[in-house]
Amino acid sequence: MAARNDELNRLFYRETLQGSGVGDEKVVRQHGGIGMYAHVRVAVHALSRGEGTVFSWNAGSSIPAKFAPAVVQGVQDALQDGVLAGLEVTDVYASIENGSYHEEDSTTHAFKEAAEKATAAAIRQARPMILEAWSLVRIVVPAEFVAAIQAMVISRGCQTEAIGSDSSPQAITAKMPTQDVNDLIAEILRASDGQSNISVASAGFRAKPEPPDTVEKWVRSV
Repeated sequence: MAARNDELNRLFYRETLQGSGVGDEKVVRQHGGIGMYAHVRVAVHALSRGEGTVFSWNAGSSIPAKFAPAVVQGVQDALQDGVLAGLEVTDVYASIENGSYHEEDSTTHAFKEAAEKATAAAIRQARPMILEAWSLVRIVVPAEFVAAIQAMVISRGCQTEAIGSDSSPQAITAKMPTQDVNDLIAEILRASDGQSNISVASAGFRAKPEPPDTVEKWVRSV
């Protein structure tokens, strides 16, 4: 059940940023005479809703080319996992700004870890927030069912619009959280004796005003 909930969370929710941040992290360890060293600085800032993810490398040669794939992977992993609820971060610009290395002690594993930590630190600084997926639902029903269907949709806190005459089938459109769409479809079909045509399209993501369920569920320890 926990795995199923995590799958649904990733489907219906995202994390995003409200500002900008910089993370500067080093991995320095000594174990059994073997050293480990990596240093990465990552900057992030918010993009407009719907722009997705933009990535750039601005570190020049401060990080050797052979470690670049590991650094990029570390940034990508941090963006995939977020910092609030284990959700993908979207509408974000991420830039690898700087870093340093050690001729003998630097490894790909160390650079991946440093990049992931730096990105997560930058995200936390950039005021992360939860986004919720919304859908545009269009319902075509005989005129006698319009009032009941509109009331049903409005009861879910959605605004509706009905188009058509009093005698012909009418189209009702509504925007609503995507996670509620399947239940609404079942209710509409029951209320209209199956005499409904329903289409659903993505309406992007909106800020979630309140965390789902409890804060403890959505905010991970860092």
